[in-house]
Amino acid sequence: MAPHTTFGIGGPADIFIEIASAAELARVIATLNQEGMPRFTLGGGANILVSDKGIRGAVLDLGGLDWASRAGDKIGAGAGISVDRLCEQALAFELEGLENFYGMPGSLGGALYMNARCYEKDFSEFVETITAVSPSGDAETIRPQPGQWSYKKSPFQPEGEWPGWIIAGATFKLVPGKAEHIAGIMRSRKLDRIAKGHYRMPSAGSMFKNNRDFGKPTGLILDSLGLKGARIGGAAISPWHANIFINAGDASARDMEALIRMAQERAFSAYGFRLEPEVLFVGEF
Repeated sequence: MAPHTTFGIGGPADIFIEIASAAELARVIATLNQEGMPRFTLGGGANILVSDKGIRGAVLDLGGLDWASRAGDKIGAGAGISVDRLCEQALAFELEGLENFYGMPGSLGGALYMNARCYEKDFSEFVETITAVSPSGDAETIRPQPGQWSYKKSPFQPEGEWPGWIIAGATFKLVPGKAEHIAGIMRSRKLDRIAKGHYRMPSAGSMFKNNRDFGKPTGLILDSLGLKGARIGGAAISPWHANIFINAGDASARDMEALIRMAQERAFSAYGFRLEPEVLFVGEF
């Protein structure tokens, strides 16, 4: 799985299935149900740490659901489209709303599942409808309500209203804008990410969620503990931003997990609270 994650970490999957359409996704899920086989849905491979032992069952790669279209001030897109390409399509259509997410790794499906947040904007703010496949293999168009989303939480996560549903696509309600203005914001967001070192080494972006109750961003908390540059095996906390954990060279999932736990313990010992990972642990840990 290593080549399929932004960390570049992860052992083998038992079965790897590339999905080309929502209808195909529904058929595959129905078949896996008949066989009693577990499954994991893969988007852009960001925000996940895959075990060195890999993933049992089937991995469903939604990268083939890579499309976008316009209808008035709305954009429809498949779950496999990258967030960057979705933003670029919105720019081409001169539609405003998604530009703050430019430069964020991963796919539309993953951004919706995690309710990605960038520069004080949540991905869910712009969602009108979502096409999703139920755990039993039925495709439906649903209209999530604002109250079903919160910070880094979506109704598709285990504690939400649709646990186990797989996002196949979505429509976004945007507003007409000027290409020059939209492009300017996209450029500034990308340059800010570059300055923070998001692309220097393989990473999953921010490791821990920010909790406003803690008084300051997680990066500053970890920096105050002198953890920039800390390393276990091939896993390291970047020297340029303390909330970005990187694969500094042949890192294993065990290395990264140990570094994550160490940072949590240090923060807990110093401040009395436990940092919550934004990154999902996938496979056998």
